[in-house]
Amino acid sequence: MAGIAFIWGKAVLRSQSNVYKRTAPKNAEAVTASEQTETSITLQWNKVNSNVSFVLQFNGTETNISTPDGDGPVNYTISSLTAGTKYTFMLFSVFENIRSSGVQLTAVTAPENAGGFRSLRQDETSITLQWDQVNDNVSFILQYNEMQLNVAAPGGSGPLALTVPNLTAGTRYLFTLFSVFENVRSSGVSIAAVTAPENADGFRASEQNETSITLQWNKVNNSISFVLQFNGTETNISAPDGDGPVNHTVSSLTAGTKYTFMLFSVFENIRSSGVTLTAVTAPENAGGFRSLRQDETSITLQWDQVNDNVSFILQYNEMQLNVAAPGGSGPLALTVPNLTAGTRYLFTLFSVFENVRSSGVSIVAVTAPENAEGFRASEQNETSITLQWNKVNNSISFVLQFNGTETNIRAPDGDGPVNHTVSSLTAGTKYTFILYHVFMNVRSRAVNITVATAPQNAKDFRALEQDETSITLRWNKVNNNVSFILQFNGTETFFTAPEGDGPVTHTVSSLTAGAIYTFTLFSVFENVRSSGEQLTAVTAPKNAEAVRGSEHTETSITLQWNKVSSNTSFVLQFNGTKTNISAPDGDGPVNHTVSSLTAGTKYTFMLFSVFENIRSSGVQLTAVTAPKNAEAVTASEQTETSITLQWNKVNSNVSFVLQFNGTETNISTPDGDGPVNYTISSLTAGTKYTFMLFSVFENIRSSGVTLTAVTAPENAGGFRSLRQDETSITLQWDQVNDNVSFILQYNEMQLNVAAPGGSGPLDLTVPNLTAGTRYLFTLFSVFENVRSSGVSIAAVTAPENAEGFRASEQNETSITLQWNKVNNSINFVLQFNGTETNISAPDGDGPVNHTVSSLTAGTKYTFILYHVFMNVRSSAVNITVATAPQNAKDFRALEQDETSITLRWNKVNNNVSFILQFNGTETFFTAPEGDGPVTHTVSSLTAGAIYTFTLFSVFENVRSSGEQLTAVTAPKNAEAVRGSEHTETSITLQWNKVSSNTSFVLQFNGTETNISAPDGDGPVNHTVSSLTAGTKYTFMLFSVFENIRSSGVQLTAVTGKMFNKILDWL
Repeated sequence: MAGIAFIWGKAVLRSQSNVYKRTAPKNAEAVTASEQTETSITLQWNKVNSNVSFVLQFNGTETNISTPDGDGPVNYTISSLTAGTKYTFMLFSVFENIRSSGVQLTAVTAPENAGGFRSLRQDETSITLQWDQVNDNVSFILQYNEMQLNVAAPGGSGPLALTVPNLTAGTRYLFTLFSVFENVRSSGVSIAAVTAPENADGFRASEQNETSITLQWNKVNNSISFVLQFNGTETNISAPDGDGPVNHTVSSLTAGTKYTFMLFSVFENIRSSGVTLTAVTAPENAGGFRSLRQDETSITLQWDQVNDNVSFILQYNEMQLNVAAPGGSGPLALTVPNLTAGTRYLFTLFSVFENVRSSGVSIVAVTAPENAEGFRASEQNETSITLQWNKVNNSISFVLQFNGTETNIRAPDGDGPVNHTVSSLTAGTKYTFILYHVFMNVRSRAVNITVATAPQNAKDFRALEQDETSITLRWNKVNNNVSFILQFNGTETFFTAPEGDGPVTHTVSSLTAGAIYTFTLFSVFENVRSSGEQLTAVTAPKNAEAVRGSEHTETSITLQWNKVSSNTSFVLQFNGTKTNISAPDGDGPVNHTVSSLTAGTKYTFMLFSVFENIRSSGVQLTAVTAPKNAEAVTASEQTETSITLQWNKVNSNVSFVLQFNGTETNISTPDGDGPVNYTISSLTAGTKYTFMLFSVFENIRSSGVTLTAVTAPENAGGFRSLRQDETSITLQWDQVNDNVSFILQYNEMQLNVAAPGGSGPLDLTVPNLTAGTRYLFTLFSVFENVRSSGVSIAAVTAPENAEGFRASEQNETSITLQWNKVNNSINFVLQFNGTETNISAPDGDGPVNHTVSSLTAGTKYTFILYHVFMNVRSSAVNITVATAPQNAKDFRALEQDETSITLRWNKVNNNVSFILQFNGTETFFTAPEGDGPVTHTVSSLTAGAIYTFTLFSVFENVRSSGEQLTAVTAPKNAEAVRGSEHTETSITLQWNKVSSNTSFVLQFNGTETNISAPDGDGPVNHTVSSLTAGTKYTFMLFSVFENIRSSGVQLTAVTGKMFNKILDWL
């Protein structure tokens, strides 16, 4: 052992004599350079022991280093070295002046810091740094902002430049530069440098006038100031307070001039790249702006040009017209169209240069007013004309010209038309008038009309002749230019100016007899009437109208005629006599009865109208007295639609009129002597009729005989079966009327039904019937004890309800229903979910089966079943049945150990529970709460065994088809695990076999080895090789069955020790 003295014979062997021998100490371990500067290197190594010192050799020198105190490492600094130089050191351990073989170390001093380190240039996102080279062997490291850039040792001479990218604009950075030689850094040199700030955003001209431009841009931040350059000048602008945009006004500029501005952001005296803006000053306003001319819809404006580059914008009434920069010289003229007549407009004219407007110059101008509308003569008489026209507004006055004169007329108050009367004129004369509208001293165009004064009235206007239907009028002519209009009874007749000098005559015909007429005669000149002359005249009276015999009896005739007027009386002549009849009061007809006459005799009468003592031409009337009434009038026969009447004949000259229901029927004089028979058909059933029979002679009726008779009633309408059940049928029919009762016959039975009160159909339930049976019902209407012909229907009772209605089978998508068959005549209707299925009566005697498919799993359905006999359903039988729920999803083994398996599956919904089957047992699980998966641990199982599990979802006690899962338990851990053999590089492990199906996995040092299930029954042996001598290892052995591992067995074992290792331990 190095550095230890042995006494042979005592320490190891016993011999005849003692020998003392010294060995060299061990070399120092972990010799490193722990610190290097430009002029020194500090070496460090592990202390050997308290008896060992050291000798350090380098550069031909040797330094003794004493044995250190304490247990820590030894540190020794060699100073006064050359920067960036490689040195070789030899370190010997020394014990009793015996040196070890020595340990050699090469180390370098740190290089010098680079000189001339500075910021060369920068922009918004990068800074270019520059420094001087140290030498060809020295590389560099640049640190900033926790970043580090490596720069290789350069080739060639001259300073180095490095651009640092991806920096933030307007930011101060601290850069530290280390020189690096043989991976050793210098102490480093630092500088601060900044990136250029960002250019200002939103740089624009916010306001321009003729002598200044206001510039605006967005503030960058509180540290950024600005420099503005233009026209060879530079202005410094401080970083503004607040957050709003920066505004700066450049004044004393020339109007209508383009300027270029350059704006730099400045941070720590570093400028951004700059942003350029071209802006112009507003041009001068145009001179000589005035209104040149106007009409009703336009105004022409004029102004002087500014220069060839200046265009114009004209604004008025929220309108804007763009006027291009003119070519040539001289003033500009612009006509503004589409204006409103008689309106005041404010025009503002802007000069425009490069889209910048001048301050603008404004003038007021007006359009000419519109011409007068509605200019007419509203009234004319013999000496004056009244003119009328529409007012425009309160600002428009008027000028009226006629006969060389001009009259100013103010704008009137109020909204109505303007009226102006021109008087002292000559009758029947034409005048021309000219009217102007005037607005702010501007006249409209002229409107003129020619109007005449009224002529004089005609003279000697009178009635020349009249009769019952006409009146002849007469008047004197005025002159050859005057025509006439005659008005009466709301009509007008026009007469042209007559030729010759004599009077004018005109007959008015088609007049009403015995009437007073008022005539007005107008003289007319140029369609203008005189004031008119009025005349009243009358016609002779009319004959009486509608003269007739209004009533005839066997001994008298009553004559009737229409009243002519309140002023007209009458004279009646017959049989050589004359009777005066006064003008009647009231508006009705005139009635006069001539009595003491003979029955059935013809008489002749003459009636004259009298008005103002003048008779009419007279009206003649022939009339007869009435015949006698018929005798023995009876109803001999009646049906639902007819009644036959019978009566005795009067004589061969007398016919008959039969009245009923507002109708009249003429019946000729019969032949022979027997009674008269007449049938009235097309009558209404069950109706009482009143007949009136008149004897007729020369169209004159007797006083008449009345008879009342009835028709048989109608059959009831709408007779039908309304509803039925197993023991009754409810019949319904429409009422005939309130007077008709009913008799119902069926199966030799008869039911009397009283005449109903109220409206609407009648319902009658026939009880005590047999289920599923067909019945024939006959219904008679009864009126005044008379039956109708009757109407019949067949109806059936409902069949009995289905029995044994149940669900015989359910799965996830269908339900099979079953019920008992009744007989071969009974079909079925099944209702569910708003649908109906017709099911025919099955063959055979067994129960009926029907499967409802395409259902939703785990859902309750209500089924309603009807028996159907001749389209009549039984009362409903219903059951509620659920489909099987869906199988649970993701059914799997979540975790296994030797005695249990934890199963996991997804919940179906809150209503679905579960049953788990395995090994002949069943476990029930209620529907779980919450949304997560369901877990269940099956315990007390056998290790390393295969189990089959079946999971059923359960809804309303109905199971799903089930999901099956095969899972295994973990195998047992191997037993008797031990290290059976150890060498310096391997360990042989041994353990007992578990079973023929169980393999193994061995884990150690982060590795896994699969070991197959062994053949035979003996223990399993496995050698782990390539190990390190004398080292402790921890092994983990897992049994594996069907890819499932046991919990594992841990073993710690060590490799064997070599002799040198033993010496080291000593």
